Amino acid sequence: MADHGGLARVLSKQDFNPENFVSKLAEGPGGESDLLVMKQKVQILSDETAHSLKKNVYKNYFQFIETAKEISILEGEMYQLSHTLTEQKSLMSSMMEMSLVSDKAIVEEPREQQEQENPEEETRKNLAFLLEKVEGCSSVTEVPGRHLVHNSDLAELDAESFMQIQRVHSFLLNDSLMIATWLPNRRGPVRYRFQGLYELDSLAVVNVRDAGPVKNAFKILMFPDSKMYQADSAKAKRQWLDILEETKKRKASRDKQKKEAAIFLAEQQAVTLATPTEDSNPFGEEDDSEALAAIETDFLNSDWLQELPEDLDMCIAQRDFEGAVDLVERVNEYLKDCPKVPAVKEFRARIDHRVKQLTEGLMGELQVSPERSLRGGPRAARRAVMQLIRLGKSAQACDLFLKNRSSIIKYNIRQLKFEGATTLYIRRLCDVFIPCLSETGKEFMKAFQEHYGCMSAFVVWAKKELQMFVSTVNRQVFGGKSSLSVIAECLHNARIQCEELSQIGLEVNFIFDFLIASDLERVIRENKDQIIDGVKYRAQDDKWRPMNHLSHTDCLKFVEEMSTGGLDLKSYIYDACFINLTMNTANFSKSCLSFANAVLLVHTPEIDYLISEAISEIFRAEVTHIEDSIKNKDFYREHKFILKNAAFVLEVLMGKIESAYKDKGVVFPKQLLDINGEYRRLKSVVKSLGAS
Repeated sequence: MADHGGLARVLSKQDFNPENFVSKLAEGPGGESDLLVMKQKVQILSDETAHSLKKNVYKNYFQFIETAKEISILEGEMYQLSHTLTEQKSLMSSMMEMSLVSDKAIVEEPREQQEQENPEEETRKNLAFLLEKVEGCSSVTEVPGRHLVHNSDLAELDAESFMQIQRVHSFLLNDSLMIATWLPNRRGPVRYRFQGLYELDSLAVVNVRDAGPVKNAFKILMFPDSKMYQADSAKAKRQWLDILEETKKRKASRDKQKKEAAIFLAEQQAVTLATPTEDSNPFGEEDDSEALAAIETDFLNSDWLQELPEDLDMCIAQRDFEGAVDLVERVNEYLKDCPKVPAVKEFRARIDHRVKQLTEGLMGELQVSPERSLRGGPRAARRAVMQLIRLGKSAQACDLFLKNRSSIIKYNIRQLKFEGATTLYIRRLCDVFIPCLSETGKEFMKAFQEHYGCMSAFVVWAKKELQMFVSTVNRQVFGGKSSLSVIAECLHNARIQCEELSQIGLEVNFIFDFLIASDLERVIRENKDQIIDGVKYRAQDDKWRPMNHLSHTDCLKFVEEMSTGGLDLKSYIYDACFINLTMNTANFSKSCLSFANAVLLVHTPEIDYLISEAISEIFRAEVTHIEDSIKNKDFYREHKFILKNAAFVLEVLMGKIESAYKDKGVVFPKQLLDINGEYRRLKSVVKSLGAS
């Protein structure tokens, strides 16, 4: 006979004829035995095929869910992109209708002329002014050759409502524009706080015509953002527009001259190396300035390095974060061994500024805002997290990732609607929270697997989220009028779900038990007291008469109802409609067994004593009622019937509870073993009364 693989190939042929296959098999020497063997193999093949089909369906189902999550995220991003493109189109249309400057303005005299006329001007405008007045701008002053051109107060306006956002002070440097905000509670000489630095190459100035409440305003387009500022007067506005434009032109001219000089120097150096002269120094000593220029040329004259700032701007604008980080790593590796000459420091400052923009963009991917979609999974944030880690921002990435996941969990829980039974809602709540927490843990370990310091942050976060989850559970379970059985089932389901977190290394059941302990103990005591009060109330009207259901059908219906609660009363039926127990005994047994099953469902070692004491007190209350009835002269004739009820409560019912303990793997407590001997004591009481 062929193996399963061969049989599968035979059965899957297009020209397979089942009748011919079976007839040939029947005609073989084995006859019926071959048919039985083949039947067994076909059955095995059928089971394997069904199992494989289930696995494929399960795998495809999860792939479909992941794909749906990513599609929903892309949908939100495409909406944002469409909105941004619309704004850019409107902005470009407005720019085409505007002139750069409306009237002739006062143009600052060339810097060289100012220095010739007033030698002390350089001292007044040096960068020490920034260090004294602006907090957090030390990195700005480290670039060699950078100096202050112009500065004044401006008001930042909202581009849509034209309302003032804040007061700022703008510093125009020879290569960049620095914005600083006012300090409300300043002390000492410091008056401003550093907000941002923007290179002149990447910004454009646009005049804003006076209209309505907007006076003396102009826009600065800082790729890819734009901001609107308002000057104090029309003269100050024209001065800003002209000085900005003039400074940009000077910078462009200087950059062009530097590039041409570097190319010329490189060519001269190549010629010198190719044709050594007799007068050349045998020790290779050169003029310091020429050597320094040669070093700068060697390190910064590469085409890719000159184009790198613009390439970074393009990657950030296109949200190609992986490509941007690749460029940053490449230039960092290249500049690692470079000497700290002025040109390299200046180039490093340009790169650091873009790294800051890149970091802010990546952090924006993880920040939660009302307009961003929250329906994605942790994989949607993995991209930004990985790039932040590569930039050395693992702490920020960890914090933002966990905050992002907290918002998503809250959003998903808010989408749940309380409909139907409490048990159903708690099950849905667990189905939302636990998988989300588990998936977050798996994604966190993948993203931060080499950053062990972040693991403690995840544990703290998980505990905080679990506390929020348990708070919701407690509010729904204990806040209403749910029965003890419903409460126990809800808590049991939640605890089982929490056990699944052990797959990611989180053991949270002890935290869950601790958080529900006080409410659970309160509910157990309240239900115990209610059962005991019921025993005392029914004892007043107990006549110790067998139950009479008047008809056999009603009697069987009652017995079936009791059997669903775990009590079998068939052996107590007599005369078709009578049951040889009192209604009081039946009701007590039903409520007591239900209570025991419920509390054992949520049993933990911490509340074992409370559960044992509660069940013991309930039985003692019933035993007290039975003993009082035995001693009551009105029931002397019913002693035999009373003992029959006592035997059912203390032996049959207690046996059911003992079995429930064993099923849960819990040791049967000594308190209940002692109560089990109460039946013998009651029998001795009956004998003593009969003898007297």
